[in-house]
Formats: sequence, C-alpha cells, structure tokens
Amino acid sequence: MGNEQVSSMISGDFDPAAGERATDQQDQKQELAAEEMDVVKKEEEKGDVSDNSNTAAAAVVVAALHSAAVASVANAPPRDAETDPDTKTRLAISQIPINQHKPSLAANTYLEFPFSLDAHKVFLKEFQDNWGYGLRHDYYSDTRKIAIRMGTVFHSIFAYNVGDQVANDLRIRKYHPEKLIADFAAQIKQRTDSPVDFAEDGSWHSPDVAFAHIGAYYPGVVFEISFSEKKLPLQELAQQYFRGSDGEVQVVVGFDIEFPDAKKGKFMVWKKKETKHGKIKAHLVLEEEFQHSDGKLNKDCKGIYLNLADFCPARMIPDDVKPIIAQRTYLGHDTGIHIPAFELCNFLTMAHTNHQLAMAHARAQQQKQQA
Repeated sequence: MGNEQVSSMISGDFDPAAGERATDQQDQKQELAAEEMDVVKKEEEKGDVSDNSNTAAAAVVVAALHSAAVASVANAPPRDAETDPDTKTRLAISQIPINQHKPSLAANTYLEFPFSLDAHKVFLKEFQDNWGYGLRHDYYSDTRKIAIRMGTVFHSIFAYNVGDQVANDLRIRKYHPEKLIADFAAQIKQRTDSPVDFAEDGSWHSPDVAFAHIGAYYPGVVFEISFSEKKLPLQELAQQYFRGSDGEVQVVVGFDIEFPDAKKGKFMVWKKKETKHGKIKAHLVLEEEFQHSDGKLNKDCKGIYLNLADFCPARMIPDDVKPIIAQRTYLGHDTGIHIPAFELCNFLTMAHTNHQLAMAHARAQQQKQQA
C-alpha cells in the first residue's frame, strides 16, 4: 500500500481498486507484517535508545497500523462496502498509535496525519478511551488533520511546575487584603486533562496546562509546551484557541524548548485581537528567551505576568473588580500572577534531568533484556 493511497484513505478520497478479495486480503496481511517486522528488526539491531532516533515512534505507528488493519482485513465487509465512509474512517483511525503504555523516549513525540472530520467524530466516540499513557491529540478542522502528542517525562515535569506556580499564586491571591480581589481569585481554577472542543467547527485541542473561571466553559489561559524533534505549531494553536472559542480564551502562552539538549528556552505570549472586519486573530504581544543556548539565565528577561482579568471573559468580571485588578499592586500586595525567568530555568532543568534519568533507565532495561 503506497503512501499516496494511505493519505487518500485518511482524507476520505480513496476508492480501493477492484480485484480478487481473498488475494487482496492476503497481500495486505503480508505487506503489513513485513513493514512491522522491518521496523522492529532495525530497532533491535540498533541496540540502544536515542533522542535522535524516530525508530520507537515509527514502531508504535506501524504496530498500530498492523494490528488494526489486519483486524479490518480479517473482518472485511463485502466488496460493495469497501468504499463505504465507515470503512474509510476505520482505515484512517488504524494509522493512529493507540497502544502506547509508558512515557515516550522517541525523538519525535509529535505526529501529524491527514484526517477527515467524520473520522475524528468516530475516533472520539469509539477509540479515545482506549488510549495508553499520556497520549493526547489535537484536531484541526480547517486543514483536516489530527496531531498526536505522546506523553514524555519532560512534558510532565515542566507542565506540572508551570501549573503549580500559577496555582500557588492564585492561592495567595485568595488571601488578598482586598476582599473583592480575594473572592475573584478564588473562582479561578486549574483544569487537568481537560480537552477543549470547539463544537461549531469540530476542532479539538488538548492543552498542556489550562486555567479557567469556575463559571466559564472555555479556559481563559492556556499553556502549550514544544519539546520534540518536530515542533508544535504554536502560532497555529493560539489562533485555533482564540477563533474556536469565539474569543473566550484570553491568553495563550507557548514554550519553545530546544531539542534535545534543552539548553535554550523561550516563551511567546499571544492575546486575542479583533480585526476591523470583526475576525478574531492571535496577536503576539511578547516573545522572550528566558534561557540562553549556553544554559544560562537571561537576566534581562522579566518572566511571564498575567493579570487576573486574563483568566476569563470580561463579562464575568464584576464592574467594581475590574479597576483594582488592572493595577499590579493594590493595598501593597500583588494582584496578578508572575512566573519569573529564573523559575522557568529551574523548571527546565528539573524536566530535562528527569528526562535523562528516564533515558538511562530505558537503556539499562534494554541491556538487561539483551544480556
């Protein structure tokens, strides 16, 4: 099966050629088995785990393709149904690596596939609950693609620390001497493992970290982390959040971490902006390098500052609260949320150290199995 055919199947445009059904089934089984064995053999010959290799990721994809597609072949519908939309959808879903049960150590932990809107609907209904460790996804309805994010130790540690820093600041604001500020801050909560679906256009996203007002459907602030051989499309993600939520998402913060050494790190802050034609766009308001390529702190970086008003739509903020949270300090106490550059450097160091420990452990386990 060629790449063009697979791509066509996923996008929903391919009509399989007619032929002898039994022969076709056997050929597909043999081809899929050969592909899987070839990838696995190469991985075994290499004998180690490397941040610069996509072998592990490829093995996951091929294994998922093989297991799902062989099952489809074994239970193939009558020839007249082979062009049925349901069949095409299942062929598309078979491309997704759904059998990962531990943090990924592959270099490329971000994968993209063409994917029809109908295929995504079926995927959400029948397959997503069976996913393994840390697998998340984004669906872009305008470009008809699905992006798979494989969980990594680096992502887990870095995201946890960013979320914890913001949550701690919010807890402190709950004891602000101005009761109006304290009461408002108490209504901002972190959302964990909570996907953001945009019902109007069918898009779906899985933020690394998100915070929202308890009365809001969409989060007000979203954090996304890019640490992979293939970078996350952070600008595109920000645009999706703003447009898909119709401006309910207020701020998107993206972290771009150098792969694989994690020396250089920078962040970007986008806020929504309405054009003169009434369209909502992502407007980049800040881009700063918090850690240089030599691993040292950028002393000129002020870090990330978020106003409490960033965490929810303006309509949810009481009129008497708006003017006081617009000030950075009130009654001698901070009103907003601040993540200093030196803390971001600490988070990066912790995440990378734990990632390296996981790599070393994986190598040791592999050597033990080969002994």
